[in-house]
Amino acid sequence: MNGLDLTVLVAYFLGVTVVSHWARPRRAHRDAYFLGDRNLRWPLVAASIVATSISGVTFIGLPALVFAEGGDLRYLQFALAALIAKGVLGVTLLPRYYAAGVGSPYEYITLKLGPRYGRAATGLFMVGAVLGQGVRVFAVALVLELLTGWSLGACIALIVGASALHTGHGGLRAVVWTDALQGLLFAGGGVFAVTLAVAGGAGSFEALFTAAGEAGKLRTLDFSTHPAASFTLWTGLLAMPFQNLAAYGGDQVNTQRMLALPSLSAARKALYTSLLGEGVTALFLLVGLALWAYYGTHALPPALASAVAENGDRIFPAFILDAIPSGVRGLLIAGVFAAAMSSLDSVLSALAQVSTAGDGHRSTGAVGLWALTLGAFAWALGHGGGQLLPLAYQMTAFSYPPLLGLLLIAVFGGSEALRWPRLATALAMATVAALLPFTTGLEPRLAFPWLFPLGLGMFLLVAVAPSPRRNPAP
Repeated sequence: MNGLDLTVLVAYFLGVTVVSHWARPRRAHRDAYFLGDRNLRWPLVAASIVATSISGVTFIGLPALVFAEGGDLRYLQFALAALIAKGVLGVTLLPRYYAAGVGSPYEYITLKLGPRYGRAATGLFMVGAVLGQGVRVFAVALVLELLTGWSLGACIALIVGASALHTGHGGLRAVVWTDALQGLLFAGGGVFAVTLAVAGGAGSFEALFTAAGEAGKLRTLDFSTHPAASFTLWTGLLAMPFQNLAAYGGDQVNTQRMLALPSLSAARKALYTSLLGEGVTALFLLVGLALWAYYGTHALPPALASAVAENGDRIFPAFILDAIPSGVRGLLIAGVFAAAMSSLDSVLSALAQVSTAGDGHRSTGAVGLWALTLGAFAWALGHGGGQLLPLAYQMTAFSYPPLLGLLLIAVFGGSEALRWPRLATALAMATVAALLPFTTGLEPRLAFPWLFPLGLGMFLLVAVAPSPRRNPAP
């Protein structure tokens, strides 16, 4: 980066800090810090949900997915999962949360099943948040290492440090406001990148779509029934809705926002409006399509070509360095930070809430400790291989299925349906299911979307199965 790019980046961090200070709560009690006094506006919350779901992995991973050899638009089939899951959530879990007056899904589980099940659910969330968000932090830091020339450790420290600073200072209200602004930043960066890549590559969108269609890049539907195929109509309809239901209904990162609204009606509006975020997903798939056309007529500089050959997820950052003019390049790099921090802010706020039992006085210290934990895990991931997008999903497969299982039991079964002594076994079985892609070699026999219904089924089968009757003594 040159001096102008660095100035833009510093201005971005200063702007985020000012917004978090402006939005900070004036009181330190639970509802003010963790739930924004339950008087946030639903359009703002909807924008925050979208920004949180479009993480750094999306910003970086989706263009790489389309750009790669054989890449296309089949990821769009996952929009069906969001539509199904958010529809189910709006008529099942959300009304129950509001009727119970809880601040998290884990409070609801505690209310319905008892404290030990609530603690188990909280623990699952914590583990899943560290695993899933750790991948996101690592992914963005790996890219920022290329963009800035700074070390991986310095990039990780800057991401988690900046997030901890304004999350710990401003609480959920600050997180929601900064999320919305950061979402605008990285969406604007995507629009600029698409426009520039199309103009310098295919020349027009019509020419881009014509060339992409001839190359098979516009393929959207896949009816394959092969269990190792990740992006198919069947994974979108039958597998990923379970992941989405857990993500939006059981993961405090998202439910915290909806429960910060004054009414169930407002929460539903925010939830359903957040479906517009699928348009942002389509935008970054289009970025990948435009980059494919651009580098069909342009050659990457040797150093960048080598970096992309080592890790295909670097193609969009390489384009930023190669083709984006100074100043605007700094804004795009800020967009990469924004994509990382929009989800990290939310995770830190949610982790602080559940780990301090909603005590606003202890929140700042908790945010700092969780930021250190996430940074340490991101550092431990090192320079691992493999595509970022599947890895991020695979990490959540360890916690989402059993967490969703506990929620379903709380809603439809009650404490009498659960066998506490079997909970450890049920968790172990769900973990075995999540490990399947990691135990079958470089070419997994089971695609990551199927881990969610499989893990949920194995958890429920063990957790709620009736105990065998013992024959009475003669």
